[in-house]
Amino acid sequence: MHIYAYSGVWRSSKTKGWKFIVDEETGGRLLTLDTSKTFDNLRVMVCEDFGTDLNLVNIDLSYLPSDLVIGLDSPPVFITNDRQLKNFLTYVKTKASTRLCVCIRSKVGFNLNEEPAELPNREEVGMSGEVSDDIDGEAELEEKDAKIDESDDENKCEKDMTNGKSVRFSLVDVVKKGQHFTSKAALQATMEICAMKHNFDYKVAKTDRRVWYVRCAYDDCRWRVRAEGLTGSSYFIIKKYVPDHSCAPSSRNHSVRTVSSKTVGSLIKHKYETVKEGPKPNDIIQFMRDDHGVEISYSLAWEAREYAVSVVRGIPEKGYEKVPKYLHMMKEANPGSHTFYETDSDGRFKFLFIAYGQSIRGFYAAIRKVIVVDGTFLKSKYKGVLMVATALDGNSNLYPIAFGVVDSENDRSWEWFMRQLKVVIGDDQNLAFVSDRNNSLAKALAKVYPHAHHGICIHHLLNNVVTYFKGKGVAGLVAKASKAYRVADFKKQFTAIFSISPAIGNYLIQADVRKWARCQFPGYRYDVRTNNPAESINSALRSPREFPVIPLLDSIREMMTRWFFKRRALSSKHKQPLTVAVEKKIDRRIEKGKKFQVFPVSDDRFLVRGDTFECMVDLVRRTCSCGKFDLMKIPCRHAIKAAFSVGIQAHTLTDDMYTTASWRSIYEESINPISVPEDAWIVPSHVQKAKVLPPETRRAAGRRKKRRYETVEDKIRSSQGTQSSKRRKCSRCGIEGHNRSTCDRAI
Repeated sequence: MHIYAYSGVWRSSKTKGWKFIVDEETGGRLLTLDTSKTFDNLRVMVCEDFGTDLNLVNIDLSYLPSDLVIGLDSPPVFITNDRQLKNFLTYVKTKASTRLCVCIRSKVGFNLNEEPAELPNREEVGMSGEVSDDIDGEAELEEKDAKIDESDDENKCEKDMTNGKSVRFSLVDVVKKGQHFTSKAALQATMEICAMKHNFDYKVAKTDRRVWYVRCAYDDCRWRVRAEGLTGSSYFIIKKYVPDHSCAPSSRNHSVRTVSSKTVGSLIKHKYETVKEGPKPNDIIQFMRDDHGVEISYSLAWEAREYAVSVVRGIPEKGYEKVPKYLHMMKEANPGSHTFYETDSDGRFKFLFIAYGQSIRGFYAAIRKVIVVDGTFLKSKYKGVLMVATALDGNSNLYPIAFGVVDSENDRSWEWFMRQLKVVIGDDQNLAFVSDRNNSLAKALAKVYPHAHHGICIHHLLNNVVTYFKGKGVAGLVAKASKAYRVADFKKQFTAIFSISPAIGNYLIQADVRKWARCQFPGYRYDVRTNNPAESINSALRSPREFPVIPLLDSIREMMTRWFFKRRALSSKHKQPLTVAVEKKIDRRIEKGKKFQVFPVSDDRFLVRGDTFECMVDLVRRTCSCGKFDLMKIPCRHAIKAAFSVGIQAHTLTDDMYTTASWRSIYEESINPISVPEDAWIVPSHVQKAKVLPPETRRAAGRRKKRRYETVEDKIRSSQGTQSSKRRKCSRCGIEGHNRSTCDRAI
């Protein structure tokens, strides 16, 4: 169907109601629409037909259903999504006279369709319509800054046009006399974008808090703009404007005006709103080159990215003051959650803890009681450490339990984190922890969880063996010893290790065999031999670790929301009795046990032959002399073969935490976001009054890194003077000699 669309702006009055003022210069367009078009398709089509750039403007599409309107105060209907577009098309079928109203607004804060605004009276803004007459020093401006009087400029431009003299182009359709801007920054950004889009440059003749006067960079050109500020307001209004450029393109000695980092950042900030990383500086350079025909430097692109990220994700300093409100609202959205934060005596942020109630309830319902804990560094301005406690579900998926943000990994921070974790996960002999060999973490576990068992990551242990003892040839034996299910197999491997390297053997004993050997572990750690689960979560949060504290917490929440939803959908479609991962294990073990022979010993006990050694299986006690059935709680290939001999299904011998029903139960709840925008948060008075200041960072421990040895190339560059031509400063602390990635100074 054909839709007539025109550009303009809505106006309302008490006597005439709502009326759309058409922009006569822009005119109308005829659009072809059908029900397959989406809202985004329509916006792109409108921008193309009206000759605007979707990256620079916001498009408002609306219409007035006159037969449904009751009263003069009924506003127009705005089309904002696919459903509203479908409603519009359905309505237009029966009301062919309905027009689509297009309002084009610049993203830097002004309306491209808006008619020149009438200046308010003195009672409203404290100044008359002729602002220039009331601004002190106006005569001085005319004498000092205007080499050619502005009124003469306008008259001369008109005379030139009358006499047929060439005018290169006019910006009358971009900005207009009487145009108002919310701030001086918005005005400057608008003019920078205009200069960039229309390939010209200008110079600032005068600027202060009340006047902004610019003219073309070439003295012979008549183009100029003068804007004045309203008294008692941040608004600026264009008072005098010569829109025509008379300078010749051949007289230019450079391309166009270089935009500021803030202006570029305002053009690209939407690219960071729904993604983890967003464009890199080189991507921004290419974007400005392809979309705007402008070359910018890498440093400007980097500063533009920092500005855009700060606008989208918030300024780090301001994030900490929102912590009390955010944690309160998150608990309201997710009942049963435990959140806590701590500040020092000066009110500066110290520690933060968050554990979602849905995750805690799922852990107690059907999760292996093995918690992997680890810490990883944060890369935002105030740095710090993100602490993670996670488990594995019955399908071997990551199941996060708790997160903490602390200053560093030390005795106090790990003990604080463990005490907060103990609020939701109590101490128990059936509970096990797996971590690296961090001394502070080991002390905290021994102090806060004395009854739980502590295992260490075999991967870190093997790294130490290779690094400190040059034991690459022994590392394989250590790995086999750690994986052994039977004590006899472990002793065999450990004896071989001692015979090759007594030093490595003594080191492994000092590391406590019960903490790294599976068959020697006093509790149940199942197949969790490393801290890879926590490391995997750290990897999943690699980009959010660069965010300020509130966006970081919201990224964690979003990740968990997404995981819970996907796994709830996956488990609901899974019809087999055991989870996907366990069904695959059972299938592999059935294949491996095909040739085994089973000899009944009693109704429940069987001797299985055909493997490297004979195994005794007890189906009632769910044990096998190979050790795998006992430690994993999943039937081994010997137990499966014995069960088949008496017509028992393998899934009946598997622990309940591996069943599909248990898998579904732990994800039946959803991790909820905060349902209201920040300006609508309602919190108790004590939360409202709570003040949290940014943390006081300190210099990292350890010897400072020295500069690398000077190479021949360095000496050549130094002799040519290129090294000292421009001193680089750290963007975090502002001190020379290093960059943000290596900065460890207190701020």
